[in-house]
Amino acid sequence: MADKKSKKPSERGLGRGLSALMSDVSLTSAAPEVKAPSEKAKPKAKPPKAAAPAKPQETAMARRGVTSIAIDLLERNTEQPRKYFDKEKLAELTQSIRDKGVLQPILVRPLPETKISLSTKARYQIVAGERRWQAALKAGLDAMPVLIRELSDQDVLEIGVVENVQRADLNPIEEALAYQALAEQFGRTQEDIAQAIGKSRPHVTNMLRLLSLPKRAQTYLAKGKITAGHARAIIAAPDPVELADAIAAQGLSVREAEDWVRRIKAADNTEVKVSAQKDADIRKVEEDLMNMLGLKTDLRHKGPGGELRIKYKTARQLDALLKRLMQ
Repeated sequence: MADKKSKKPSERGLGRGLSALMSDVSLTSAAPEVKAPSEKAKPKAKPPKAAAPAKPQETAMARRGVTSIAIDLLERNTEQPRKYFDKEKLAELTQSIRDKGVLQPILVRPLPETKISLSTKARYQIVAGERRWQAALKAGLDAMPVLIRELSDQDVLEIGVVENVQRADLNPIEEALAYQALAEQFGRTQEDIAQAIGKSRPHVTNMLRLLSLPKRAQTYLAKGKITAGHARAIIAAPDPVELADAIAAQGLSVREAEDWVRRIKAADNTEVKVSAQKDADIRKVEEDLMNMLGLKTDLRHKGPGGELRIKYKTARQLDALLKRLMQ
């Protein structure tokens, strides 16, 4: 969250005052649960024509500007940073909502009129609380409590980033993509982003570096098959995809991944030195073999004999080589 010193207009944080916007988010995520009164707490008698008193939770929500909206008038924000939701936790929340209802409102904004047909009612986009909305849908609710705020696209993105990062709800790739969107769409510096989320600038820099990983490695990271700690080794590897596959398949630790990179680089340096000493005839033979086999070769000719090394990176390449040699 932005620094408390950002009260002056000229010094405010991201958007139009992120701390003010996040106060609404805190209501949707940390509001105390107010239970309905027990039978004993109910008044013994009511005047025949008097209206029934509002339930405590309804009164508390109304004081905070909460209203109830038909669930089919709400829609998710496709640009929201969080893409993955834990199925087991979502199922638990769904059951809780079936039993007790939605006790905490979600934050929404009205959709622009250009997106609404004249024959339909006003619709709203979810800003914070999509998981509760998904659970409410699964629980079969017709309506749910919401806080309605007029928010810009920038406000929505910034709230989504801060809310999810502070709760550690984003996986590393989601977090990195959210920072990238803030930087590219709204021109935010890494220092701006760091201040808003309460992290250090190097943290933001390191997260953005994850987007330089190969797509397969990013998928592994998003699914938890590798960690952000592995990223530095993968980025530095001569073949990042090969190392990412090995980490995911073999469960290599960060230290083991770093050792992998060191060994490969040491071997490559040795090959460079050896290659520099080879004459033109040997290098020509290696080139011919590589063109024929489709694999890198290393011919070390010493006197009347020597050795030939053929390098493969995948089991598929090895199978193809063996078939070719056995023909």
